[in-house]
Amino acid sequence: MTWAEFRLRLIAFNRSEQRNEYKLRRLSWITYIAPHQDPKKLRGMKEDNWWKIGKKDVVRVSDNGKKRFIEEYKKYLEKKENARA
Repeated sequence: MTWAEFRLRLIAFNRSEQRNEYKLRRLSWITYIAPHQDPKKLRGMKEDNWWKIGKKDVVRVSDNGKKRFIEEYKKYLEKKENARA
């Protein structure tokens, strides 16, 4: 299999997985809005907000968090060097 064929099969696989995820989301949404549920819970809730597909939220680390991590890592390296000596 050439690289181009692999890429085409990968695209097809990802599309089929996404279709399956849409089906699963729809099924879970229908189960959620079933008649035995309290309708007051559904205010403002839409199917797209129920389960976001294909959109990944990126969590970024603050500058303070980065500085703290670097400080802790330096302490770790110092302890590691002192343990060797």
